[in-house]
Amino acid sequence: MAPPARRPRPVPDGATLRAVVDRIVRVPDRFRSFTSTAADAARHFGIDEGLLTALTDEGLPCGGAGGAGGAGGVRYDQLDLANASLSLTLPSARFMAMRGWSAALRTAAGAHGAATYAVDVLPACPPGAGEHGCRSLASAELRAQPGFTGPAGGPFTLTRQVRAQPAQVHPELAELTGLVADVHFHYLPAGLRNDVGFLRDARLGDCGLVATHLAGEAPRLGLTARRSFGLFLSAPYSIAHSWLDVRLDGRWVSFDPHLLKLLTGWGLLPAAEWPAHRSIGEGAWRLADHEFVLATHDGAETPLSFPTRVLAGSI
Repeated sequence: MAPPARRPRPVPDGATLRAVVDRIVRVPDRFRSFTSTAADAARHFGIDEGLLTALTDEGLPCGGAGGAGGAGGVRYDQLDLANASLSLTLPSARFMAMRGWSAALRTAAGAHGAATYAVDVLPACPPGAGEHGCRSLASAELRAQPGFTGPAGGPFTLTRQVRAQPAQVHPELAELTGLVADVHFHYLPAGLRNDVGFLRDARLGDCGLVATHLAGEAPRLGLTARRSFGLFLSAPYSIAHSWLDVRLDGRWVSFDPHLLKLLTGWGLLPAAEWPAHRSIGEGAWRLADHEFVLATHDGAETPLSFPTRVLAGSI
């Protein structure tokens, strides 16, 4: 017997869709690449035909011939679809990954003692890799990291001991984190990920751009801060991420007000316990100031996963 057909999700009201599209079109058209079909929108972002048509009618950018909803060869920008999907909390791989953050933050907040983490850096083996199998290469920046082990072609592992420092609320940072209280989380194209002017004007940003902006504003408030890129440690999978470090009482303390606002807004973390000026704990493992390519396959950047094991200690 065939499984019952999945019922289409109700289409949100027009005001909700207009707000989503209004944010999306703040990104200039020159950063768009219209390559995704209506089938891609449904498969990867949970945007069915009815919702895609409604978004298109509200002004979601698209290219190609044909009518709204992808008929006749209409194509959409992948990041536009990702942002629409996330704003509407639709089921997608990106949304599920973001939900994983709440569990990781809770684990880090409750950590005690010390733990040694082993993180495998696994490049995706593209379809059709053929008889030669996957040919991966760790970047020079990754090989230079303390705790790196692995032969030239992989597998690659990073190992680090972490001493737990519970996530704490820092009221003295409320003014700093408040500077981005009205900034909406938005996946950005490469050309905008470091454009603080765009954040100021559009009030859109990802966690990395928000960290860059706040690091620049911190001296005005008498604070020392920096942007960091690395891994947020969590078993069974860690997450590559960017965040803000602030120098407090002689040590760097990690914060991500943008992420906390997103997760508390979804109800995945209690807002009263997780204000924007609460630290994200010692699980944030800094690798560099900015993102860098960790590993490649056949010389090309490829998606990575980070299976993680706790080798010793307790969390």
